[in-house]
Amino acid sequence: MIILIVAIDHKIQLTEDPSDKIDRRKLKLTLRALLEAHLAKHEVSAVFEESVPEDMTIAHQLAHQRKPKIPWDSIFMTEAERKAEGIFEALRKRPYRYDPNNRTEIIDRRIPEDDIRDDFFIREILKAENAAGEVLVLLGDMHVMPVAK
Repeated sequence: MIILIVAIDHKIQLTEDPSDKIDRRKLKLTLRALLEAHLAKHEVSAVFEESVPEDMTIAHQLAHQRKPKIPWDSIFMTEAERKAEGIFEALRKRPYRYDPNNRTEIIDRRIPEDDIRDDFFIREILKAENAAGEVLVLLGDMHVMPVAK
């Protein structure tokens, strides 16, 4: 199984919205163009994405527009799953700072509970171990290196 992991900004992975500021819209269009080019050149048999399942993402949209559709799966760890693993409170109270320019929270550093999330992502991705083509994975940047190892 060949796995390509793409580091993403969670605000950028969402589909374009008329309310997006110009800078954010440009980043989204760049992500869209990169993913479209990759999907056109490679046989991708599954897409896994760290995203809230109810939010429409660029990768989700593109996977479903392909003929045939590429299976897409959210590997977002739900609140119930976080509670079951005993990491919910630590993640909720993790150190972060607010970036007023991008109106987003920036995580200051990894905490030990992130290792549990990484293991969760790996288990979800390995469900495609018999995939015929490439598996495309989109994760927040702090998860890319631990999951890749």
